[in-house]
Amino acid sequence: MKKFIYSMFALAISAMTFTSCEDVPAPYALPGNEDPVVIEPTGSGTLEDPYNVAAAFSAVANLTWTSNTEYETTEEVYVKGKISKIADNGTFGQSGTFGNATFYIKDDGGNDEFYCYRILYLGNKKYTSGEDIKVGDEVVVCGKLMNYRGNTPETVSNAAYLYSLNGVTEGGGGGDTPTAIEVTCAKAVELTSALDDNATSSEVYAVTGYITEVVGSVSRNQQTFWMADTKDGGKVFEAYYANLPEGVSEFKKGSKVKITGNLLKYVNNNTGAMTPEIKNADVVILEEGDGGGSGGGGGETGDVKAVTIAAFNAAEESNSQVYELVGTIGGSINTPYGNFDLTDETGTVYVYGLTATNLGYGAQNDKSYSSLKLAAGDKIKIRGYRGSYGDKIEVMYAWFVEKLADGGGGGSEGGGGSAVTSLTNGGFEIWADGLPTGWKSASTASSATLTQSTVAHSGTYSVNVGGDASNNKRLASQEITLAAGDYTFSVWIKATTNDVAQARLGYVPVTSGKAGTYAYAKDYSNLSTSWQQFSYDFTLSSETTVCLLVMNPKSSSYSSGKDILVDDATLTKK
Repeated sequence: MKKFIYSMFALAISAMTFTSCEDVPAPYALPGNEDPVVIEPTGSGTLEDPYNVAAAFSAVANLTWTSNTEYETTEEVYVKGKISKIADNGTFGQSGTFGNATFYIKDDGGNDEFYCYRILYLGNKKYTSGEDIKVGDEVVVCGKLMNYRGNTPETVSNAAYLYSLNGVTEGGGGGDTPTAIEVTCAKAVELTSALDDNATSSEVYAVTGYITEVVGSVSRNQQTFWMADTKDGGKVFEAYYANLPEGVSEFKKGSKVKITGNLLKYVNNNTGAMTPEIKNADVVILEEGDGGGSGGGGGETGDVKAVTIAAFNAAEESNSQVYELVGTIGGSINTPYGNFDLTDETGTVYVYGLTATNLGYGAQNDKSYSSLKLAAGDKIKIRGYRGSYGDKIEVMYAWFVEKLADGGGGGSEGGGGSAVTSLTNGGFEIWADGLPTGWKSASTASSATLTQSTVAHSGTYSVNVGGDASNNKRLASQEITLAAGDYTFSVWIKATTNDVAQARLGYVPVTSGKAGTYAYAKDYSNLSTSWQQFSYDFTLSSETTVCLLVMNPKSSSYSSGKDILVDDATLTKK
């Protein structure tokens, strides 16, 4: 255990946090100009003598951060405090399947908040409801600590749990990990298939197999991969954001591994595609592989082959290789599912089910294609996999990349719209410092508290737009400058509770860093707990700098003022 001299690090972090956010109350409430309360660090981090929050800040103050895969942590320690704020309460992930929670704790009378990130419940088990913990609860947290990005003291993701809650422990201790049932990948798929949609098994399983495909890069010491019972067995069972073992920088294709956790039958609500998986599995590497790198699995971070259509038609069929094609839409378009011929100077290929964003291998029959407003004659760039139906070669599980400037357009099927590329991070997949990149304006247009959610319409993340019973709250894009013309702003939205909920789309012009007069859709949109797409048409008479808006209205007879989720934002010029 590293020992450090306590400094003013915690106070600096607190000060930066409160000066950079809008509508945040003062970190302490004392009359006049008195100094804030400073809590002295106490405790040694043991079960018998836990750290207080001040000591936890001190313990991580000098830990280094290089990247998502290279950082220092403490040993497993105990930290005590009172819950001051709850980010999510046992519902992190789709329908609560992750079963962990994220919250902040403070010393009694103190100001500094320590971030408890994705921690499990008593006994190192999943939370059972959204009422398991509440603000004001006295807790002792057990786990490893880190200084995320060098400025956020927190627990290591999925490496901490509640040891005690208001003095109560599970069986008087931290709880033992249940004995795992040993199964093969094939057996794991069979057992998962028998579960209800988006349900997890009550039993813990240990699945042994070979890594056949690594998906994406490492994030917060986690990485996704596919596995099978043989090295060339294909994509059979998924380890979704599995925990990297200590000392391992990334998973390698060909490695023999054992992953442990609860089985999950994940079903995409849009496509109906089922994925058998374990989320946040603990991994033991039994044999080291030599594959390395990221594979197809969505294609954005793996090897992408840019080829002509003739080369694509002649290639081998694969469920891991992602191809990039450029061509012109020809013939009749099957709307809303995006089936059409794509042609370049070398040949023609049939595109089956183009989607607006990358939904991953296996996604199909998604209606998001209609939001692209493409037409016969448009020249586009797409990515996808090579497949076949009978004797016919097809681009399967494909997604839209961009519309190219020399496309024809103007056909009767789609209206000839084109995506505005200056709309950054419309899928809310990229986050930095706790905020979605491109979705925090420099003006007062941004008023809502934004948090990351894994209940996504597509991809991995959406944004949770915090509600308020007394005030309207806004999600606002960063300032973008648009030419004169007619535009359509579209987003997918859902309510987080069964209470009545609404949203309203709009924009606001920004001049010299100040928001002008807000313009909104005529009517509020009624939300449900299922994803719905809403659009707002507006016209700019001249070049204008704007923020695009999604308003979460205050409580009324039509809205509860609760949080809402937003995903897959697009902006098109007609």
